[in-house]
Amino acid sequence: MACWISSLTVRQMSKLLSREFFASNTLAVARALLGAEIIYRSCAGRIVETEAYRDDPASHAVTRPNKGRMLFDTYGHVYIYLIYGMYHCLNFTTERDGVGAVLIRAVEPTSGIAEMQRRRQTNPPRNLTNGPGKLFQAFGFDPAHHGELIGTTILVRAAPSNNASLDIVQSPRIGISRATQLPWRFCIKDSPFLSKPA
Repeated sequence: MACWISSLTVRQMSKLLSREFFASNTLAVARALLGAEIIYRSCAGRIVETEAYRDDPASHAVTRPNKGRMLFDTYGHVYIYLIYGMYHCLNFTTERDGVGAVLIRAVEPTSGIAEMQRRRQTNPPRNLTNGPGKLFQAFGFDPAHHGELIGTTILVRAAPSNNASLDIVQSPRIGISRATQLPWRFCIKDSPFLSKPA
């Protein structure tokens, strides 16, 4: 086992989300991921913003049917794609019996901030991971993780038990031109780490 995984305590490991967490309805997963923590090597961050994609016109299940096949065939896997020819985005596939993925739009850095600053060449913590392309670069994710089972390299620790008390805002997704009316963006209200104010 890699040293960065073995350094986690038994308590921390027991709170890691299993593949079954992602088997549920995509919208429910997108909401439940708020407050959860992504862990990758020495970097970690609390998820503050997500977007849900199913079989709607903006989803890769429709717009990129070959690459987007993973949204039909898997749940609990890492789905990575390139936008604008330069930015990679991190997603997790969902729904055992349906179609879906959740885009991780923004996180609040909790560990490895100095590394994130070095990779991003910027210092303000709020600007390190407040967007999908930014967080991918800050964490140092590798596009080769595409298709991996969550927990193989990229870990997700469950949100605290008080997650139900979070003030969550639901609004239309951003940065898309299709199905713009669907309120499938979920944010922790007033978080300074959002990609765009909710």
